[in-house]
Amino acid sequence: MNLSTKDKLLEAAKQLFSEKGYHETKISDIVSKAQVAQGTFYIYFKSKEDIFLQLIKKIHQELLDRLSKYKEISGNPQTILTMLVEEFLEEVYKNRELAQIFFGQLLGINEEFRQLYIKKISDIQQVLKDILSRFYDEESSAVLSALILGFLRQLFFNCLIEKNLTLDQMKRKAYIALNIIDRGVC
Repeated sequence: MNLSTKDKLLEAAKQLFSEKGYHETKISDIVSKAQVAQGTFYIYFKSKEDIFLQLIKKIHQELLDRLSKYKEISGNPQTILTMLVEEFLEEVYKNRELAQIFFGQLLGINEEFRQLYIKKISDIQQVLKDILSRFYDEESSAVLSALILGFLRQLFFNCLIEKNLTLDQMKRKAYIALNIIDRGVC
């Protein structure tokens, strides 16, 4: 598959940000890895911050697209939520280094990053709410989507902080939480 020049730059940036971190990655590193001229970078991106933002937006849109398919899948809510949560965790785990950079180094630096985070969380919560509204009333769907997403965010933060949670361990914890939600706490 031939990648466009922009996609080559995004892929190179993703690899380098993951390996070296945001602050240690230079534009010259990105263009070298993508095998393009330095001036070519500026055709597509204004700065290192811009390519990072576009990379986060691209990954976020891919995640939303993947999760949105669960709006059409038939089955009981527990099965659908389990499949959705599993796919969600796989995707965020795959991009955990970038998430760590975003949450650990950049979220508090820039209003655009903060707004992107708020939008990202709202978008994912809306997808969850849309799925749940097939089974529950409006208010219950809203509460349940917030509850599930809040738990998943905390689980993912624990993964980033502890750095020793495997994907399987995260999934196991998510299954326990979904079973508690399904059964009820009491």
